[in-house]
Amino acid sequence: MTEKEPPIEERMCKPVGYRGIVIQAISLMAIWLIMSGHFDLEHILYGALSVALVVWLNTRIRPIPLHSGECIVARCINIPRLIGYLLWLLWQIVRSGVYVAYLVLHPKMPINPIMVNFESILPTPLAHVILGNSITLTPGTLTVDVKGDYFVVHALTPGLELDLVSGEMEARVGRLYMAECTPGDMCTNVCILESPREAKKRIELKDDQK
Repeated sequence: MTEKEPPIEERMCKPVGYRGIVIQAISLMAIWLIMSGHFDLEHILYGALSVALVVWLNTRIRPIPLHSGECIVARCINIPRLIGYLLWLLWQIVRSGVYVAYLVLHPKMPINPIMVNFESILPTPLAHVILGNSITLTPGTLTVDVKGDYFVVHALTPGLELDLVSGEMEARVGRLYMAECTPGDMCTNVCILESPREAKKRIELKDDQK
């Protein structure tokens, strides 16, 4: 007789394992060394103490339940896929940065901001955090609010909105935790709010027709 698996809330609220702590410490120490640019004993010692403090604080904060009863401890993340995702995200940041620079430098500055609402099917609160921050890190889009599974995002142009609701980014985040995610299944219940420019045009057209 197989033992019954505990509810997902119980599994998610367990403290982070040693594997996660070691990976986190190594990653933070590498970032410290790269950002500081100094490799003498004093700077390495300060870095080690800072990393130890941050890791200790994270292990105490992560099991704290959220308002929904879930904890921010996630299911085991797929490290090889995480590395691939970070490389892909870096490319998206560069690509979007070039596009935003084009918009700003264009004589007519063709910026037409819109607000986009969509529902996510990502499995954990931490996956929602990764998606929201990834959207914000990509130039031209900004995560305004996250309520449960619903995201509110500001986009500079409809073109950026199309990239957002294609589901590609959400699917890649989902693959960090789940076996398979296809872009077509992501970003459901999309609602695009009217941009200020389109609203102005509509009001002007209505005034002309009077």
